[in-house]
Amino acid sequence: MVARLGDILIDEGILSDAELSKGMRDKPRHIMLGDWLIQSGHITRPQLGQALSRQFEVPYEEIDVSAINPQVIRLLPEKLVRARKILPLAIVKRSLRLAMLAPDDIETIAEVELMTGYSVEPVIAQEAELMQAIDRGYDGRSIARQTIVDMKLEELSKLDLTEDIIDADLVEDEEAPVVRLVHGILEGAHDAGASDIHLEPHQPEMRVRYRVDGELQQIMTIPVHIEPAVVARIKVMAEMNTTETRRAQDGHISLTENAKRINFRVSSIPTVGGEKLVLRLLDEGSKTFSLEQLGISAHDMARLQTIIDRPHGMFIVTGPTGSGKTTTLYAVLSLLNAVQRNIVTVEDPVEYRLPGINQIQNNNEFGLGFANALKYIMRQDPDVIMVGEIRDQETATVAVQAALTGHLLISTLHTNDAPSAVTRLNDLGIDHFKLAGAMVGSIAQRLLRKLCPHCKVAGQPNAELVARLRISQEDLANHTYYRAVGCKKCLNTGYSGRIPIFEIMSVSGQVMSAVERGQPVSKIRELAIEEGMTELLQGGLHQARLGVTTLDEVYFKTMS
Repeated sequence: MVARLGDILIDEGILSDAELSKGMRDKPRHIMLGDWLIQSGHITRPQLGQALSRQFEVPYEEIDVSAINPQVIRLLPEKLVRARKILPLAIVKRSLRLAMLAPDDIETIAEVELMTGYSVEPVIAQEAELMQAIDRGYDGRSIARQTIVDMKLEELSKLDLTEDIIDADLVEDEEAPVVRLVHGILEGAHDAGASDIHLEPHQPEMRVRYRVDGELQQIMTIPVHIEPAVVARIKVMAEMNTTETRRAQDGHISLTENAKRINFRVSSIPTVGGEKLVLRLLDEGSKTFSLEQLGISAHDMARLQTIIDRPHGMFIVTGPTGSGKTTTLYAVLSLLNAVQRNIVTVEDPVEYRLPGINQIQNNNEFGLGFANALKYIMRQDPDVIMVGEIRDQETATVAVQAALTGHLLISTLHTNDAPSAVTRLNDLGIDHFKLAGAMVGSIAQRLLRKLCPHCKVAGQPNAELVARLRISQEDLANHTYYRAVGCKKCLNTGYSGRIPIFEIMSVSGQVMSAVERGQPVSKIRELAIEEGMTELLQGGLHQARLGVTTLDEVYFKTMS
């Protein structure tokens, strides 16, 4: 029979009968006795740990998640770990040391042994400490960085490479250290939620950086004598020419990770220091193409729906590189996708395959550049056409013609805000009258980094920043603003994840008249606001007032 915790604490002289009775009497129902005794100051965590060890007759262990190999943590799925409140700690020979709240749970032990193939050695852990370790242990970005660091130390120590480092056997042997290192870099980027991997040749070491939440973070460095082998391995995987180092090349890599296919678009370019590689992650399995899930507000969704419900016309998505334009385009197409519609796209490149939509890869060499492809698409009886980007006068002219002849055409432009799409199309040679008749709306967007919920703190905003953002004293008094701090959960960035903000302009009513008369963009903006358009700055300030992001992030993404 398992001894009671209270009796053990009394027997050890840690607690008196009176203190135990008071603790039992005052303890809230949802809190375990041991945790309540710690909170009320009657015992310490080490004392509770030793008492639990005696109660269950297994060792007590304080968990240091930074000392746990990430691959050991991954032996068990997160869903099971959280449901059973367990955590793998280490493997010793053929045994798995498993932290548990209930080390007498024979069913869980049997299940873990069946799943892992190891015999389980249970240790007792305290709930608060265990749950915190689970949160950190299954945080993808922390796992990714630790995996790369561990692999760097382990694998680089095995490399003894000479000048003839680019050898077919070396870069194609799956057990070769450099092959495993490259795989670790790719796998780590996926686990970290990165959008891009940068491998940059510098002296004395190659720098490896991930772009996470729009910001580059250095992950590791690779000694310069190993750099050619790393580059060669990636080029072999991407089916690129490994002997050509003086010309830019493009390639594609597909990996299967945990039964999911992950694609990488690879770009190489020669620099004075060597070949620089950038790999864009295209993870179709985790990509969301739903406007609601992307975070669009009900107000903006209603405005957008009104625009794309029009049977024909031109709808433009604007914003700088990396602002999420492609994702928004695909979300709009997914919303329009129906068996009654023929939807055709021409893209450069086709990043994601959309079921039910006919996608064409832009290819100037075979006469399928944006402008030519549009002409051919017009003969394919389309209802909706998506052009990846309007870059030149010819493409703009054909796109407007398509919009004027009964098609809904969706495309992107590089402008800072929604009203500026009008000016940009004018610059490309489209006259005011045609544009007013063709254009039905435009949307500008930005991606704001979200504050890490684990370390954000309320704070008084910087006075200069408040002035630049034109925030009133009344606003400051009525809202709480937060600032980024940084912790292990967010890799000391203070941010985790991103949220989009939108500026949606409908070309109708007074706005259409202003476009037709060729009025300046400032006037078009003024009229669009009168008709219900929310500016990017106001959308950003709304997210800051909700505690989702910081005023610094709003300023740098909407005004700088």
